[in-house]
Amino acid sequence: MKNNNLYQDKEFFARIAKGDALAFRLLYDKYFQVLRFNATKLLKSEYWSEEVTQEALLYIWENRTTLTGIEHPAAWIFRMVANKCLDRMKRQGVELRAQYIINATLYENKNVEQKWQLDYNLLQKLIAEAISRLPEQQRLVYKLQQQEELTYKEIGERLGISPNTVRNHLVRAFAAIRQHLLNHGEFMALSFFILFF
Repeated sequence: MKNNNLYQDKEFFARIAKGDALAFRLLYDKYFQVLRFNATKLLKSEYWSEEVTQEALLYIWENRTTLTGIEHPAAWIFRMVANKCLDRMKRQGVELRAQYIINATLYENKNVEQKWQLDYNLLQKLIAEAISRLPEQQRLVYKLQQQEELTYKEIGERLGISPNTVRNHLVRAFAAIRQHLLNHGEFMALSFFILFF
């Protein structure tokens, strides 16, 4: 069944790449509900999950000529929607900070900006705590990537490891940091994504 789905999706992509609107409609109908459901789990908003899902599916149609090289269409679509959800969360974080500042300005309420600063300071403290608990190699890779802004290749050359190993260290480091922040509340974990991704 899985192979049939893969074959069907690749067939859809091949037809869509040639401008077949019916194939696009079939793909849209096949994936819209499940993509929106997954987006809702991430965004906690029916409105934004529908917007993000439609935006992702529209991207497929608008960029249809690039679809033929995609080996696993379903995985590609789900990853694209997840990335668009993260982008939306980042924008919401920026909008939230702007709203805090606007409220502080309009109502001369210094407590609003102070609350944001306290949350930010706590976030920085928790991140530093989580980083200090990382295994030495992960901590070093994380610092080279985040503080010195080196590429995977540059980090690999400096440490004598492959770029893929660098990537694995970073994935584990971010997962450990995220888990540490989740242990201190969802707001902290969301703030981490907003500030560092």
